[in-house]
Amino acid sequence: MKNLESFNNYNFFINALKSILIIFAYKIFIFTHVFQLTFKKILNKIQIILMIDQKKQKIKNMKHLLTLLLILFPIFIFSQETKTSDDALTELKKKATIIYNEGVKLAQNGKYTEAHQKFDAALFFYSEFDLPYLERGKIKIKNNELDMALKDINKAIQLNNNLAEAFYCLGYIDFLNKKNQQAIENFTKAVQKGFNSPEVYYYRGIIQFNSKDYNSAMIDFTLAIDRKFDFAYAYHERGSTKSMLNDYQGAINDYTNALKYDATLAVAYDNMGSCKIKIGSYENAIADFTKAIEINPNFYIAYNNRGNAYYQMTNYEAALNDFKKVIDIKKDFAPAYNNIGITNIKLQQYITAVKDLTKSIELNPDYAEAYLNRGYAQEFLGKFNDACADWKKAKKLGLNDADKYLIECE
Repeated sequence: MKNLESFNNYNFFINALKSILIIFAYKIFIFTHVFQLTFKKILNKIQIILMIDQKKQKIKNMKHLLTLLLILFPIFIFSQETKTSDDALTELKKKATIIYNEGVKLAQNGKYTEAHQKFDAALFFYSEFDLPYLERGKIKIKNNELDMALKDINKAIQLNNNLAEAFYCLGYIDFLNKKNQQAIENFTKAVQKGFNSPEVYYYRGIIQFNSKDYNSAMIDFTLAIDRKFDFAYAYHERGSTKSMLNDYQGAINDYTNALKYDATLAVAYDNMGSCKIKIGSYENAIADFTKAIEINPNFYIAYNNRGNAYYQMTNYEAALNDFKKVIDIKKDFAPAYNNIGITNIKLQQYITAVKDLTKSIELNPDYAEAYLNRGYAQEFLGKFNDACADWKKAKKLGLNDADKYLIECE
């Protein structure tokens, strides 16, 4: 009877232990491979515990042993879970990194949809991975999904506040949304955190140029060029900055460099031509405007500027042809009607000039120069009261040049 009782106690012990093992293992481990690793280790431990010489009947009190195991088992499970979970997390991070790198290569090859899917997959394996959020946000910026991009970029920063490129992306979104002060702050943070791409200086320079902070703009465009020697757009913008600071020859040099690295940049030819007008090099200016028009036949600004160069050279017929070409391309361009008007004044076509200048004013009621010029044409027609009214309007709109004409109205 004693042997039978010992055998029954032993079976009770084994069955209880198996039940405990199944319950604890099921509740603690989520991932299958984690469960398998731990389950195997637990069975090995149990085998050691159960290596008892049944013949010598060393198990005298199964209940006490079972109680001891019930106490030790959760402790053992916890210690194994921690180690195995860390191993599993490391594997998940490795898998996420591999998939992320695949996505980066796809994005570099312009396969943005496939890249986006890879970044999604990387985050499925490891949701606290900052880089896929950043890259996914960059794709959404390209797709003009700015609100969705902003969420991903902010998540990347939340996970890694030192992710410098993420601050650049924030600044670029602000730039696109015309939030200029926020953009400058984020571009500056990106630089402070180590992001030294030429684009961060270029876009910050654009904002400063538009804010008429030309000295700061000059510094940023120069920094952009220092980091990318063939950055045509940075040369162009620095040239425009020099032009605003009346350094026309310096501007011409920068426009020349811009065209050296991008010969299709029609606006660089146009702006270079405008600088050459400023220094009196009209024939060279005309050559630049002509080149701009060859690149872009609908570049009405270049036609208008070439017309101005012809006007300065007193070639009024050629000027008139260019100004009329502007109207053919853009019928609501008020400066072209103004220029046609003043050219007709030179050709002594005063009635036609008044009509042209009136059209210019209809398109832009605050066009002070058009009022001034129409007054001049009215004077030639003997309409002194109308002329004085136009000059007074020009003065009211802030054109001080009207003062010398208003003397005649006193």
